[in-house]
Amino acid sequence: MKAVVGLLFVLLEVSHAAEKYCDARQKGAQCYGVLGGTVAFKLMDETSEKHRFNLKKEASVTNESTEIILSVISNMLISNAMSSRSVFILNNGTFKINNLSRSDSAPVSSVRLISNCVAQGLLKVSCLCEGGDRPEYSWILNGQPTRDTEVLRRNPANNIIILKQNMSGYLTCSVWNNINRVSEEGRISLCEDKTDETQCNIQEDEAKCYGALGGTVVIQLMSNTSQTPRYEWKNKTTTILRGRWDKFAPNDTEGRNIFIPLYGTFSIMNLSRADSGNYTLETFDSNGRKIEKRNLQLIVEAPVSSIKIVSECLSQGQMKVSCQSETGDSLQYNWTLDGRTLTDSELFSENNETEVIVLRQNISGRLVCSVWNRFSSLSTEKTISTCGFIFINCTYNGTQISEWVLAEGNTLCVEAEEYSVDDFLVVLVGVLLALVFLLAVGIGLICTHKKKHTFKVEKDNSEPIYAEVRIVAQQERQTEESVEEEVEVKQVTLSELPLQSEVAAVAPIYAQVRKVR
Repeated sequence: MKAVVGLLFVLLEVSHAAEKYCDARQKGAQCYGVLGGTVAFKLMDETSEKHRFNLKKEASVTNESTEIILSVISNMLISNAMSSRSVFILNNGTFKINNLSRSDSAPVSSVRLISNCVAQGLLKVSCLCEGGDRPEYSWILNGQPTRDTEVLRRNPANNIIILKQNMSGYLTCSVWNNINRVSEEGRISLCEDKTDETQCNIQEDEAKCYGALGGTVVIQLMSNTSQTPRYEWKNKTTTILRGRWDKFAPNDTEGRNIFIPLYGTFSIMNLSRADSGNYTLETFDSNGRKIEKRNLQLIVEAPVSSIKIVSECLSQGQMKVSCQSETGDSLQYNWTLDGRTLTDSELFSENNETEVIVLRQNISGRLVCSVWNRFSSLSTEKTISTCGFIFINCTYNGTQISEWVLAEGNTLCVEAEEYSVDDFLVVLVGVLLALVFLLAVGIGLICTHKKKHTFKVEKDNSEPIYAEVRIVAQQERQTEESVEEEVEVKQVTLSELPLQSEVAAVAPIYAQVRKVR
C-alpha cells in the first residue's frame, strides 16, 4: 500500500540562527525553519516498520522534475541528496537539515482564477495558489497594473480583489516567492444586474427586508463611512462588522459577506434561512458615545419552482384541481379557463386565487394555473374533460329525481328518459298487430290439421268407395279356445284394388260403404 503525506516547509528570516523541530507525521503539516539555522523533521516513529519510503521536494523554477531528497529501503539508507549538510537518524526516523537556505523552501505551484458577480454589479476575483512558501500577488488588467480607480477593494493578502462596475477585459494574476513565479490569465466580462438581488435600506427604522433563498441582499447601512467615526453591525448577539471611518474588520468565516465603505452597503450572498432574523446598526461619535441605533428584520423566502396541475374526480362528478409547487413561500395563485377568468357558475370553491379549486361537473377546456411571490413567477396548463357524469331530472315511481349520476352503467330513470308518449303508442300498436297475426296463423294451422284427418266425401252420383275387410285368426299362447278377430280396414279406391292373381289364395270380402248424412 502506498501512502503519501504532504509537508509545507516555510523559511523565516530572523536575526539569529536556531534549531527548529517539526512533526511531519501529520498530513498537511507545515514546518518553519530559520535562514542559516537547523530544522529537524520527525518523519516516522521507527524506520524498521517501513519497507521503503522516499522524501521528495516539489519542482522549483530551475528544476521542473520532482527531486528525491532521501530514500530508505528495509531500514537501510540508500541515498541522501543533501548529505553534505543533513543527516538521517534511522532508529528514530528524524531528518535534520543544517545551514538552511532559501532554496530549501517550497515553491509556489499552479494558480487558478475564480470570478463571480456579487452585489451591485461588482466582480469578485480570487487568485488561488495550491501551495508555496510565503506567496506574493500582483494583478494586471489589460496589460497595466490595476489602479484604485478600477479596484474597489483588496483583501490584506491581495489574493482577492473586487472590481468596480463596468470593468472588463483580460485580467492576470501573478504569484511568486523567492524560488519561482507563476501566472494565470482570464477574460472577465461585465456583470449585469442580478435578478435574485434585493435592495434594502436600514435608514427606515424597524424596516423589513425580504431576500430570496440562495440569492443576494444588499443593505444600505449608511451614506458614507468616511463621515462615521465608529459603527457596529450585529445579528442577534453576533457582531458581523466593526469599523472606524473607512477602516473595518469583518467577521466573515464563510466568505458570503461584502462591505463596501465607499457606498456604505453590506451584502449577504447565497442567502440561507438561517440568515433570517433581526439586525442592528449602532453608530458612535469619536468619544464613543452612541449616536443612533436602527433595526432591520430580514426575512428569507424561497422563490417559486417547478409547478404542476393535479386533477381528481370527486364522488358527485366535480373535479378537484391542485396547483403544486416544489418550493416557494408566500405564494399567490390565479386560474383561467380557455383564456378567461373562472366564474362562480363554474366553481364550487369561493374564488380562483387559492392553491386548490373545485370545478362543477360539466366544465372542460384548457386550464391555466399561475403562481408567483416577491421573487419569481411561473405558469403551467392542462387540458381537462368532464368526469363522465350526466344530470337526471325525472319522476320515477312517483318520486322526483334530480341529481348528477355517472353515465356509464346508469339505470336510474332509464324508461322515463328513453320513451316519450308518442313512442309508447307506436310500440303498443306494433304489439297488437303482432298478436293479431299470431292468432290468424294459429287458426289456420288448426284448420289444416283437421282437414288432414277427415275422409274425403263423395257425392251420391260419384263412383262408390270400397273398403277391404280381412278376417285374420290369431291364436293366443297355450289356448285354443279364445280366438280374437282383428279387423283391418283400409281406404282404397277401385284403381287400387289388387289383381285377381294376387288375391287368389285369400278370398276378399267387399262391402259398399256410403256416408249418410
